[in-house]
Amino acid sequence: MGLAVVSVASGGLPVVESTVGGTPVTEATNGYGVPVTKVVGKPGLPVVFETIGVAPGVTYATLDPATVTAVTLSGGNLTATNTGTTSNEQGAKVAAASAKTSGKYYFEAKFAAFSGSILRTTAGIGPPASTYTLVSSGATAGDVVSVGGVVHANGVGNVVDIYPPGTLPVSSTVGIAVNLDNRTIWFREAPSGLWNISATANPATNTEGLVVPAGSMVPYVTFGGTSGAAGCITTVNLGASAFVGAVPAGFTPGWPA
Repeated sequence: MGLAVVSVASGGLPVVESTVGGTPVTEATNGYGVPVTKVVGKPGLPVVFETIGVAPGVTYATLDPATVTAVTLSGGNLTATNTGTTSNEQGAKVAAASAKTSGKYYFEAKFAAFSGSILRTTAGIGPPASTYTLVSSGATAGDVVSVGGVVHANGVGNVVDIYPPGTLPVSSTVGIAVNLDNRTIWFREAPSGLWNISATANPATNTEGLVVPAGSMVPYVTFGGTSGAAGCITTVNLGASAFVGAVPAGFTPGWPA
């Protein structure tokens, strides 16, 4: 007979018991401090405890209150509302401690309310030390999509337009797939718009991604610009709740802290 088979379930009191006879062993007395619910093995033989238990939950990043400019945060620091008007230096970002230089991540941004300027009301990624102006202005230091549907990437404005009909409808959600291993990124209107408005673009196969600049990156939202108005609202989903769109194969759901 092979090694004992251990089944693990969450909830309830952790108990170990033999299949035939024997005395049940609790977590406190099994000598390993490991939560298990049942061990199936040959009665009378020692049970081998290996890596057994429930993996700790993932903590996801939020927008950083310490680095906002002309923005108030709410909703667990996931909703940003701007308080300025035309200034380009308005926005919120994830703290530098959660910056990434490698890995593949998927998150979403919902443009819950906006008016005035549409080119500077954006969501995407940029270096943790960048200004909001540099991130939103042609994404000199990152990659963002605006409520106008246009994507600014790696210093080039209006690279693609993910919503050709015009400005995205209020409360639209955009999906953002970031591949930092290959320094590529994709945007689409969630749940099922075309990635980078191409029928053949695909994050899962690293096909037709836009260029991500070198260096560490964090999620950003920005506001302002000519005719900019206060009261624009963008909410990011960095993994703490269900996504509108499907996470591409091979990508981490959300942006872990």
